[in-house]
Amino acid sequence: MKDWFTAKELADRAIDSLPKTESGMKRRADRDGWDSRKRSGSKALEYHISSLPDAVQSALLDHAIATLPETSCALPQANDNLPAEYADLPAPAQLAGWQRSTMDARYAILNLVNTIAERRGLNKAIDHVLAQAKNDLLPEHIQALIPVANARSANGEGKNTLSRRTIYRWRDLAAIGGTALAPKPARKKEIQPWAKYFLKCYQRPQKPSVQDALDEMKLALPEGVAMPSQSQCYRLLNKMSAVDRNKGRMSAKELKSIKPFRRRDTSELLPLDVCQCDGHSFKAKVAHPVHGRPFKPECCAVIDAATRMVIGWSSGLAESAETVADALRHAISTSESKPCGGIMAITYADPGSGNLATVNAHPAFGRYARLGITFKTGITGNSQARGLVERLQKSLWIRAAKQLPTYMGRDMDSSIAHKIDLQLKKEIKNPGASGILPSWPQFRDLCAAAVEHYNNTPHSSLPKITDAGGNRRYMTPQECWNLHVAQGWKPETVDNDELADLFRPRTEVKCNRGEVRMFGNIYFSRDLMDYHQETVILEYEPQDGSFVMVRDMEERLICRAEFEANKSSMFPMDAVTAAREARAKGREKRLLQKLEEVRLERNGVIELEPSREQVAIAQKALETRKTKTRIPDSDRDRYRLWCQLDEQLATGGEIEEHLQKFYRSFQNTSIWKSFRKVESTLAINQ
Repeated sequence: MKDWFTAKELADRAIDSLPKTESGMKRRADRDGWDSRKRSGSKALEYHISSLPDAVQSALLDHAIATLPETSCALPQANDNLPAEYADLPAPAQLAGWQRSTMDARYAILNLVNTIAERRGLNKAIDHVLAQAKNDLLPEHIQALIPVANARSANGEGKNTLSRRTIYRWRDLAAIGGTALAPKPARKKEIQPWAKYFLKCYQRPQKPSVQDALDEMKLALPEGVAMPSQSQCYRLLNKMSAVDRNKGRMSAKELKSIKPFRRRDTSELLPLDVCQCDGHSFKAKVAHPVHGRPFKPECCAVIDAATRMVIGWSSGLAESAETVADALRHAISTSESKPCGGIMAITYADPGSGNLATVNAHPAFGRYARLGITFKTGITGNSQARGLVERLQKSLWIRAAKQLPTYMGRDMDSSIAHKIDLQLKKEIKNPGASGILPSWPQFRDLCAAAVEHYNNTPHSSLPKITDAGGNRRYMTPQECWNLHVAQGWKPETVDNDELADLFRPRTEVKCNRGEVRMFGNIYFSRDLMDYHQETVILEYEPQDGSFVMVRDMEERLICRAEFEANKSSMFPMDAVTAAREARAKGREKRLLQKLEEVRLERNGVIELEPSREQVAIAQKALETRKTKTRIPDSDRDRYRLWCQLDEQLATGGEIEEHLQKFYRSFQNTSIWKSFRKVESTLAINQ
């Protein structure tokens, strides 16, 4: 703001009380004795503003204020010796937006007052600013800051006027420095006494509405506590954070979906440094490989963290140790048709029964330990930590399931899903097969195609490249794997014979007089004579119970023990058949119990004395049943019966009508195939 003006400059201002020409202005200056001096580098005289009339001074100040630039003022440093009430001023970054705006507006107004005070004194400067503000004559950008600086309303704006007392108070705060001019935040209101009773009714896993919680709250609210309105409850909930609001309504696992999380960086990993393994219940029904009825199989995939490559997968009837082991075996194995794979350094999985099974996770002879793989498990219920493989389920298995008409996922239309389910039941019952139900081989082919598609689809977690067509896109997992191989990285692999040996499950047993027992079967070898009453390790084939490999506790191979090799003739039952038979018998028993309950509930229990005719019919049926050949219960005896029937048919004989169905169906079972295989083996050895 200028302090000296020439006669021409004053004339150009066109001030009412002054002449409008330069010569007239000079005569007025000479007459009134204005303080003057010669302007540097010119012959013209210039006059100091303080010697001009008050009206002229005000006009010049108004013009100077109107032409002030819109500049932001720097925040002054806080003094070292602050009053006690200002000892802990917040940092500028800690201020809310409305606090920072109010503070900046106050500093801008004070800067204007200080600028005018340098020419006319503090009191006149304050009076001038107050008068101009009252008449809305301050520059537009300064006038707009006055309600912001007052900050008296809920939205951070106040009245459009100023007072002398307010200006002096702001000057005192500005002298303190720092953020002293920022208004203090409003004191938080005390929590209403009804709040805890409302939250107790509202924060429940059933997720009641506000009105439902209020209805329940009426019964629990003690006397003397006023009942809140629905609007008050909504205001309370809006003031709470999403996490606090949903405590009790969401489980700890669900709450993690709205809490902060940690992203795990995989950019520094090489392929096979870390792999994740997880099972997934397939969301579409397929034909069971044994009985052909609809069921949902279990899929298991192994994904490499560095390249997002699915290097191994498997499918089974249920999540089990063998399904996990088969996926692991597939991930490690390599061939011409499957070049991607190898032994991983760390395998990370959930603490499921299949992953933690002894045959896989035993610290001494589990598959992970024998392969030199470090096995890590996450915390139960913390699937977010395994987000890489959890996200894979949607991109791989759910996408594959949606290609089938038997898809039964959450987003499937419930009415259509119900119709498909009824159609499957009707077609399976008659004629015994469904045209929309994929067979087990078709399902396996679908899984293989889905894995192939996933590995060759751009992945957003991988780096971007420019492809042959000039398009900028993300790399595919296969391209990322190939890039590491091209840069000299090689996976560690094992040959197929060693892999087969590594994936035989193990168990510890005690040797007794050359015999070892497993799954109720006895295996014998004379080479075990020196290991009487010693603990040994058995390796067995889950699908072949005719032998076991015996090792000492230092894992040295002792011998191959054959099934009941010290007996004349017995037939083994492998581990899979034994488990299947036990499960089938249990299911049959439970179904018979339920059927008996249904009949009793429908007909009631009525004790009647049988008539003579009923007794005669029952006795006749009993005698007829006694003359018929009974089908044995044990697998071994059923196989022997089948052999007898087969021999009768071969010699031209006939078999009873009720045995014809048994003869045709039994030879299609795995039990018949197992015994047939043993007979062939014994015939060859002889």
